[in-house]
Amino acid sequence: MKKLFFLSLLLFFTINCQRNQANPSIPCDFIEGLVLTNDFDCGKIIVPEDHDDPNSKKIEISYIVLFSRNITSESYPMIFLSGGPGGASLTTGRINTWLKHPIREKRDIILLDQRGIGYSSGLPNMYREMYDILAKDANEAEEQLMMKELMASYKQKCKDLSIRLQYYNTFQSAKDVGVLMKYLDYEKYNLYGVSYGTRLGRVIQDMYPDYLNTVILNSPSPIKGDLLIDRLKSYSLALERIFRYCEKDTTCHTKYPVLKEDYLMVINSLEQNPLEIDMDGKPFIVNAQDGVYFLRRKMYGTDSRTMIPSLIKEYQDGGGPIIKDLIENEFKSTYNFSMWLAVERYEMYNPENTSEVIDEIYESLPLLPVKLGFFSPVYLALKDWHDAGISEDKRAFHLSSVPTLITVNHFDPVTPPENGHILME
Repeated sequence: MKKLFFLSLLLFFTINCQRNQANPSIPCDFIEGLVLTNDFDCGKIIVPEDHDDPNSKKIEISYIVLFSRNITSESYPMIFLSGGPGGASLTTGRINTWLKHPIREKRDIILLDQRGIGYSSGLPNMYREMYDILAKDANEAEEQLMMKELMASYKQKCKDLSIRLQYYNTFQSAKDVGVLMKYLDYEKYNLYGVSYGTRLGRVIQDMYPDYLNTVILNSPSPIKGDLLIDRLKSYSLALERIFRYCEKDTTCHTKYPVLKEDYLMVINSLEQNPLEIDMDGKPFIVNAQDGVYFLRRKMYGTDSRTMIPSLIKEYQDGGGPIIKDLIENEFKSTYNFSMWLAVERYEMYNPENTSEVIDEIYESLPLLPVKLGFFSPVYLALKDWHDAGISEDKRAFHLSSVPTLITVNHFDPVTPPENGHILME
């Protein structure tokens, strides 16, 4: 399946132009751990924090161009837009992955850290404290208070650095990419966005259609709905699909004959007796809210049909490698939570969704017998992160004549297949 998808990428990115050599590069030694070679060049552009006010504070956008293996190739380059919002692109792991990618046989690949992330004027990042909160055996009220206090302290850190959080959003980021495309001076570009990167890519598609040759939107994220409520509904829908799959699949059903009942039983068990997972000598307590949170996180993968039953079994057995790997990799410095909060407060937050409204949603979703860890307390504190919100007219995308490929994952709990139809329309 992956080989077929890579082939579709290669076929999709057609038509040519010459490699750009017009702009000076800078050493890539600012990217920690990257082994420097002649396969790439780096650069930084300076943009206003608020593009509508050219005289506003200036921030940096850092990028890297991975050169095509075919030095005579005239194919249009590809710009990769990472997910999140908050995911870094200029990491050694991601760069090395793209250096090996078949797309690089015929074209340059351009990676950038979006504003507020990584090497692009990164916001103060609360990932360590987020981890510490989830590691505790806190009830819903305690977790809510800790999250509110944490977000308030980081809001003050941003204020002390003269960072205006309302300008860290998709529309400002899209204009950053517009400046970058003009600066790099290729004739045209192909965009490849994943998850949140599809939202950013779709806004770029509306703003700069003349720069674009083709667009790929993988796991679409339209500017529609609500940060928390949509996640609750999508989780419930994706989990039900996995249960139905397991009922019909002989191998899965033989191994897990009552998977839904096991799930409900194990969440109830975690509520009464949380798991204590040893993480390098420090305990991480997985309670019921965390159990749901990590199940949802595991649904992102294309292997969720097999991994979700296995994770439920690990909960029953008191732990295992899947849950340990999830804990270890969930809160990393390469994901900027302050940027995630800034974007989602601007675009995916509804202040009318009070705790009472949210409780009613939970009551309507039987596969969520407890609150979703992390997201519920974040959402209830989000109204104070900043006070800006998107206008309704910005939520609607324009019709586009740029050739676009949309791909979906049937079991995705945050960008479900229904989102593909929304963007296709």
